[in-house]
Formats: sequence, structure tokens, C-alpha cells
Amino acid sequence: MAPTKQAESANNAKSGRDSARASVVAVPRAWLAGLTALVVVPWLIVSAVYFSPPDSTAEEGAGEPAASVAAGSGPWGRLEITPIIVSPPLEYVSDDWGREDKPDQWMFPGVSREELQAFLLAAGFTADQTARIVTSARPDPPTGGLVIMPDSELVRSLAPEVRGRLYTQLAKTRLNFDQMNSFRFFGDSAAWLNGSLISPATRRILEPLFYRDGEFLHFADPELVRAQVKDPAELRRVAKTLLRQSTMLVRLSVGEESEVSGLVEYWGCGGRRTDLRPLLESMAGRGSPSIDIAHLLPAFARNHLYRYPKPTTADFDLPLLANCLWTALNFFSIELDNRFLDVNVAVETLKRDYFVVKSGFQLGDVLSLTDENGHLFHVAVYIADGLVFPKNGTSPVSPWIIMPVERLKAYYRGRSSSPQLVYHRHGRL
Repeated sequence: MAPTKQAESANNAKSGRDSARASVVAVPRAWLAGLTALVVVPWLIVSAVYFSPPDSTAEEGAGEPAASVAAGSGPWGRLEITPIIVSPPLEYVSDDWGREDKPDQWMFPGVSREELQAFLLAAGFTADQTARIVTSARPDPPTGGLVIMPDSELVRSLAPEVRGRLYTQLAKTRLNFDQMNSFRFFGDSAAWLNGSLISPATRRILEPLFYRDGEFLHFADPELVRAQVKDPAELRRVAKTLLRQSTMLVRLSVGEESEVSGLVEYWGCGGRRTDLRPLLESMAGRGSPSIDIAHLLPAFARNHLYRYPKPTTADFDLPLLANCLWTALNFFSIELDNRFLDVNVAVETLKRDYFVVKSGFQLGDVLSLTDENGHLFHVAVYIADGLVFPKNGTSPVSPWIIMPVERLKAYYRGRSSSPQLVYHRHGRL
């Protein structure tokens, strides 16, 4: 629901900073502006919140994706998970990603020079660096704070932990678009870059600019890369690489015939039990064969999982591109309902047609994430065993994937460090 640079940075680079960067699809500003309606958060962040102490987990590492592992058992049966990585087709990205019509700047709303100086020193800047930055800061009357045009060499020289402390603070206001909508990847730099199409020289430019926030690596300096990588084809390969996302293949093991009724009951909700029974019966009693759960999901999820949207010019008349609310509310739909692209309609439908459940979550439940002020900022569909089916972002470079709930929370850590999770079930289920 809230825009992310992974979901946006490959859209149109020159019109639509709020949601997309570069793609073969030029995204209308009406789509982009509509996203913010889902995040009812004041853009002016007071200094007491803005300069909260750096999180101690911001520098923790994350290892390589694990091999296939058995997940927990439950009414959904026995699952096996295999981590995979997906990235958009090169046709979906252009060499204009990350290009701006204005110079890079750091916005510090509601912050005095004294507060800025104290924060920079605490974040790990040297006294000399701090003095240079504070001296160059200009008052920004609309926000009651300061604005800085950072020196590119200084930005390149930042250690990853210092960059992380600075950028996670800058990301607390949407005025700092690059940081708030950073590219992000679950894992380490090897998993993010290994096997990609970029050259070793480009990798040496990219890797020092990565920084960690919790379990995710982030990248938020596209202009620094554009300044050094001039080949348009290589820039497209960089975009494809940065847009990689970690997800997983999930398989269900089917054991004895006695298990079939329970599996049909769980996976066949939404009026599909009769459809799934023959398939599950055919697998029973054959030595616990397994099946990709994509074959057990409703048609909408089956046709979208691990894939990317294919917008056409006709979609320009829509208020938004496919987003998380549209995805969740169409999960069991045979014919897609584009009314759910209207945020107000979608939220009203969630309130009117769904009821809240506290436990016993089942396939198709809608999980909403709200921040500390009770503002809804994302939704996803519950699958099984703590796994959800989200659409993280709205652009053609944001795929439909499967991920654990805890990873989804970490993905949106910039929105809320401790979101409230509310599960909703349709009244017909």
C-alpha cells in the first residue's frame, strides 16, 4: 500500500516522484498522489520523534537464504519452504530510474541547528563532518526545520553503519523520498548481487552504498550510481538487480487418505472444496508426495503469484495501479473489481463486509498493519502457517509474492517499528 522504491523506482523518472521511478509505463500523478491517502501520517515530524535514538538492530547482519526447510504443521497440513529471488523483466525498467529534476537534499523538518549537530555526532559523523553539514544547512520555513544539499564525496565516504543511522532518520518524513522509499532486500549483499547481470565494476560502486536496517539491506543513493555508470543498458541491469525481492516456493505434502478431508476443508474455502478434492485425493497414499500450493490457491492468487502487473494505457484512467487493498479484496474474486482501487471504497468494504478474528486464522483472511496512531498503512492476505500473500507497492515492478508475517513487518519497519496486526475475515467465509 505505501510506496517503496522497489515497487516504484522503475516507473517514470520525471513525473511522479511520490510513487515510481522508471519503467516502460509512464505512471500518472493521480495514481501516485492517491497512495498517500492510505497513510494518514503527518508529513511534518517533530524533532523529538525525528531524532529518536538509533535502533540497536540497525547494524545486525543477515545470512544467505536457507535451503528448503519443513515448516510447521497445522490444519493446512505439512508445508516445505524453498527460498527464491524474483526480479522484474528488463523490459519493465528503463535507464531513467533514479533521475531527478532537482538536486539531492536532506530535509530535517522541525529541527534546530543544535539538534542537528547532536544527532550527527551521535550517528557517528566526525566533528569536522558535522561542522561542515551544520554550517551548510539552510532554514526551511515551510517545515520549520533545515535543508541540506549534501556533498557527494561526503555521502560516498560514509561508513554503512553511519549511513544507516542517518538514512533511517531521514526516512521518517516523506520529504526525503530516496530514503523513505529505499530499495530493500531481505538478506546480505551477496544474495542481493550474486548472479545478477551487472558488471564487477558496477558492483564495486553499489555495494559500499548499502546499509542495514534490521533484517533488510537498503539502497537510497541512485544519483551517486548514475554519476558513475553511464551505459544505459548497464543502468537497466542495475535497476533489475536492485528490484530483486526474496520470496519462497511453498509445497504441501499429502499423506494418507485420512488427511484429505482436513486439507480440502482448509485449502478449499471460498467455495472451492469440490474443485480441490479430486486433486488432493489423487495424491493421497502415494508416499507423501508434495504439490506447490499455487495449485491450491484461488484463481486470482494462482494467476498473479511471482508475477508482475502488465498495465496498459487504458489503466491511466484508473485512480491507482494494483495495490495491496485491491489484491486483498479481490483474493477470491472471479471477476476483478476495480472499485477497490479507490482507497475510500476499499477501506469501507473492509469495515462493512469483514469481521475481526483473533485466532484460528485461515486462508483468505486479510491482515492489516496499522501504526502507533492507528493509521492503516498496509494489508496482505493470510495463506497458512504465518505466511502471507502481499503486493508491496503499486507499480509494474512490484510482484505478488509469499513471505512470512514477521518479514512483512520488517519490510515496513520505516512505517512502524511495532505495528498492530488485525486479521479480518469476510462474512461469507
